[in-house]
Amino acid sequence: MNFQTIRKTVGTILCLEAAFFVPPLMLSIADGEMGSVRGFALAIAAVLLFGLPMAFVRRGDSSLGPRDGCVTVALAWIVISIFGAIPFVVSGVIQNPIDALFETVSGFSTTGATILNDVESAPRAILLWRSITNWVGGMGVLVFMLAIVPASREGGSMFLLRAEFPGPMAVKLVPRMQKSAKLLYEIYILLTVLQIALLSIGSVPLFDSVNIALSTVSTGGFSVKNDSLISYSVYAQNVTLVFMTLCSISFSVFYCLAAREFLRIKRNHELRLFAVIVVTVSLLIGVTSSAGFGSIGENLHHTLFQVISVISTTCYVSVDAGFWSSFAWALLIMLMITGPMAGSTGGGMKLSRVMILAKSTYRAIAETITPSSVHIISVDDEVIEEDTVSAVNSFAVAYFMALVLTAVILSLDGLDFGKGIVVAISSTGNIGYGFDANTFTYGVSGLSLFSKLALCFDMFLGRLEVFPLLLLFAPATWRK
Repeated sequence: MNFQTIRKTVGTILCLEAAFFVPPLMLSIADGEMGSVRGFALAIAAVLLFGLPMAFVRRGDSSLGPRDGCVTVALAWIVISIFGAIPFVVSGVIQNPIDALFETVSGFSTTGATILNDVESAPRAILLWRSITNWVGGMGVLVFMLAIVPASREGGSMFLLRAEFPGPMAVKLVPRMQKSAKLLYEIYILLTVLQIALLSIGSVPLFDSVNIALSTVSTGGFSVKNDSLISYSVYAQNVTLVFMTLCSISFSVFYCLAAREFLRIKRNHELRLFAVIVVTVSLLIGVTSSAGFGSIGENLHHTLFQVISVISTTCYVSVDAGFWSSFAWALLIMLMITGPMAGSTGGGMKLSRVMILAKSTYRAIAETITPSSVHIISVDDEVIEEDTVSAVNSFAVAYFMALVLTAVILSLDGLDFGKGIVVAISSTGNIGYGFDANTFTYGVSGLSLFSKLALCFDMFLGRLEVFPLLLLFAPATWRK
């Protein structure tokens, strides 16, 4: 283990978090919210007090390996979430530290579940901080560091990207690691700014536009309104729909568009599967829910919005949940599990993993029928290595075991197993829906300390895609 480099990287991340505290601090000063001013000022002081000494530690002689990369990413996300909870507690918006931690983990993991019963009564600076945690978590704080910190450009940066970037395979857009990270964030920032501009054109207040954009491109789903996006205009909902769709797509597709590599896009089977699923599920839900809407256009708008919102794992809502039938919710829960494309900012298992799992299952059946046959698993006309197939299978087993275990833990608080599974899917998939079709929050205040911590664990497990977090609990990880 390269402990020196791990400490230095985590310290650098803490110093970067101090920079992200600055915008809400400035807003709290402008609004005269002294509780929020104290919260963000103390948070900045705390992260610099702990982060600076670690950031100036001499880097280790050896570069980071796969194990070091996973440990670094997992520790960094845990640490920034702990310090990120400080403004909530000090400002008094969330007095219980565990509840504040839950809100912060939900933000950084882009889950978007909130314990705040009245979001609109919270100070604007706190609401902005929630949206910033979504935005930082969407692309990843380690990717951000790789893009801007020269010291991180040494060997081992690829292992940081693999540990944090969503999907079974982390592919560099260009040969140089730091340039790939910079390109990812350039696309990310461009999408954010573009959505802010389009929302502002549609008469959405600037503060609302910024928060919606930060939480949309990250597919986080935090809102500054109690009813999510229901009270906004159809125009604002449609703009958000477009950007939820864009951020459900792998960022490598945007790079291919810019580089005019259209053949790679044409060969992208995951993109085709995404389009087929969205169209098919939208038609099924639209037909079965048509009686609840006044026109075909209204039905199409809300159905497509809901399908994209769920498969992207953003989970904004444009209409009351009571409009959807049990059949519609069954399909939506299926989308919660699959999630969008790998390489997007969405959660869930990712469609590329679903494709590999399906082909792996088919191969097992085919080899049972004809033992002498040879079946190679390929995606986009490229052969998938057996190590990747094995890792995807292991991921699926661990993923579903986490769902069942979480449902069992929640049953200790009186939650029936079915609802517990839905909450587990919502947490591990970084989605943010609640107990049933009529709620969009977890109702965490009614859960025990153990259940809250279990859900925090699930949100990290889903965002870091299982293995980096589990690696922390393996004794062999810490052996030299």
